[in-house]
Amino acid sequence: MGNIIQTSGFSIQDNEANKLLHVFPLILNVGDSPALLFRLDAPLAVGTSVSYRLVAGFRILNWKGKITSVQKNDWTAELQEGPFSFFQVKHSVQKTGDLLELTDEIYFGGEAPELAVAMRNARLLYAFKDRADLLQAQDSYESHRKTESFKAFNAGLSAG
Repeated sequence: MGNIIQTSGFSIQDNEANKLLHVFPLILNVGDSPALLFRLDAPLAVGTSVSYRLVAGFRILNWKGKITSVQKNDWTAELQEGPFSFFQVKHSVQKTGDLLELTDEIYFGGEAPELAVAMRNARLLYAFKDRADLLQAQDSYESHRKTESFKAFNAGLSAG
C-alpha cells in the first residue's frame, strides 16, 4: 500500500485548466522521477472515466479510473481497470486570487514491486503548457486540412 499527497499551484483560469485536462500532452519532458498524469474522458460527473498514465523513462503504463463522487470543489475516482488491487484518488481545486491550487491524494495497493517503487517516486504532473501545445497543434492541423479541402473544391469548380 502506498500513497502520494501533492499540492500544486498554477496561474491559470479554472475553466482553461478544466479544458486542458481532457487531453494528454503529446510531448512531455519527464525528468528523472516518474510522472503521473490523468485525463478526463468526458465532462466531470459521477460515472465518467478517467485515464491515468505513469511515465517512467521510456516505459508507459495506462489504466482507467471511474469518478465515484463529485462535490463542489472535490472529486474522487476509483480503479475501473488496471494493475492495482486498490486505487483511489481525491482531487481538490481551490481558487485563491489568481492562483489555482490543486491538491491530490492518491492511494494504491496490490501492484508489482517495480510498479510500487515507480509510484512512490512519482509526482503528479499537470503539464498545462504541453496540453495547450497539443490543442494548438490539433487546431492548426484541422485549419490546414479545411483550407486544403476548400482549395481542392475551388480548383474543381474552375476546371472546365
